[in-house]
Amino acid sequence: MSRDMAPFLSIIIAAHNGEKTLSETLQSLLDASRTVANEVEIILVNDGSSDGTQEIIDNFAPPGISVLSLHVEFCNIGKTRQAAIEKASGKYITMLDSDDLLIKNSLDDIVPFLRKHSPDMFLTHLEEIRDPAKITHFWPGLSPVALSRDETIRRFLIHKDFQAHLIGQFILRSHYLAEPIAPMTCYEDFFVFPAIVMRSQNIWFQKQGHYYYIKRENSLSNDLDNVKIQNLIICTEKMQNIFPGKFHCLVLCHWLDILVKQKQWLTEAQTEAVSRQVQSLFSFSFFLSPNVRFSYKKKALKYLWKN
Repeated sequence: MSRDMAPFLSIIIAAHNGEKTLSETLQSLLDASRTVANEVEIILVNDGSSDGTQEIIDNFAPPGISVLSLHVEFCNIGKTRQAAIEKASGKYITMLDSDDLLIKNSLDDIVPFLRKHSPDMFLTHLEEIRDPAKITHFWPGLSPVALSRDETIRRFLIHKDFQAHLIGQFILRSHYLAEPIAPMTCYEDFFVFPAIVMRSQNIWFQKQGHYYYIKRENSLSNDLDNVKIQNLIICTEKMQNIFPGKFHCLVLCHWLDILVKQKQWLTEAQTEAVSRQVQSLFSFSFFLSPNVRFSYKKKALKYLWKN
């Protein structure tokens, strides 16, 4: 990339003690962007690592790709990602975790698509992997579909096709600048995702994922505590306030999940707060809504019976 030419896509990788996985992640990124290398920049952020992560970053100098290295001591994924966004110069931003992988040649198709259609958001399905031995690196090519904002919200709320992950998604940098990521140690993506959706008009979705999301035993999502649950409550309340009222039945499903699935982590005050949210949203429309799965209607009836 010419020094006087701004990159089109900024790829942000935040790493904390990632020496065991980061090299493979970076190689997958290079393999995914062979023909568009001169259009991307890679922003590597070492957040308080105590292992060999920084040495891997220092030795990463691929030809033809702009690389920016940052070292912070936040130990906070929200602060780390926001710091990288503020340094990014691409029109679009995507994020890659330091222990995940991209499919070969995928960015070679995605970058031209972004140039042609100029979406606010290009959302992709994450290929969740629990056994890395099953990774095939098969890339079927692009077959994206345009989504209305309402359909995007509906699919998000029922966890159909995509969730609030920022990894694997392609979003205008201007949207990130308008909606800063919260300084949270988890659920920072959930905090900002609904607001970015509401800013977006031109939204596309790719069902065949280009991103291998490798679920590990020590991941944040598998290690809950009360602080993380408090973040979840904050994000759910923010989502409720941002999305139009016609989606209140689907938002109620999220409150019910917190009340039922995370019960062991809730303090008495949190239980009361979430219960108030559930009670305030109940209506006949919830039980009649075709978008609400029968399992949630059963949960709601059980809750009402007990209370």
